[in-house]
Amino acid sequence: MSVSVPTLFKVPLLLLTAYANFITFTPPNPRTAPDEQTKYSSVKYIVRQVRPPWVRALEKTITQSFILFEIATILATHLPSPVADRVLPMLAWRPATSALGVRMTSVFLLGTLLCTLGGIVRILCYRALGRHFTFELSLRRDHKLVTDGPYAVVRHPSYTALIMVTVGTLLCLTSSGSWLAESGIMNTLIGGLLVVAWAAEVAWIPIVMVLRVDTEDEILRTEFKDEWLAWSRRTPYKLIPGLI
Repeated sequence: MSVSVPTLFKVPLLLLTAYANFITFTPPNPRTAPDEQTKYSSVKYIVRQVRPPWVRALEKTITQSFILFEIATILATHLPSPVADRVLPMLAWRPATSALGVRMTSVFLLGTLLCTLGGIVRILCYRALGRHFTFELSLRRDHKLVTDGPYAVVRHPSYTALIMVTVGTLLCLTSSGSWLAESGIMNTLIGGLLVVAWAAEVAWIPIVMVLRVDTEDEILRTEFKDEWLAWSRRTPYKLIPGLI
């Protein structure tokens, strides 16, 4: 459903979405040493690593590119007509007037809200865990069990945040009114394959995060014993308070 707000107001919200993605998919710490991953050595690679760093970098680049193309399209529609007539055809696979279909919608606003809240929670998790936060499943030397901050609400808030950002991103960038939906790129063979592959890769991330939860809980329970049991009683939910 369209929202009667000038399309130009979509630009800062798109920048906010881009920042949430950057924060969420940029490791706050260097990769862990191999010996710090030994307790997870029996775990399947796809769960332990989620995806190779180069895949993460490629997905992040494609996501940011889609956002920049949408911002460029919106700004071009507000430029003098001769300039817009030259710029818009480079951003559309349909007649340039398709750019007028890029608009603010309620689905986009929901996606932006999810990205914003997810990005904030992700930052809080980075701060709470400090050097212990890694993208690889690992136990750092002198690892401590962090149970305060967002970890006092659910046991895996960073995964909750990541799921919020990935779902929000898909809502923002693929729903009606987005550049991807209105430009016609998905009607081309190469463009359609690219978008489908990107969307599938983004959607795969929350699935792996859910698979990770029980594995991580088991390792932490074995490592911290009574401390983990006490925390799990205080914080019984894994991802969503009152539900999961």
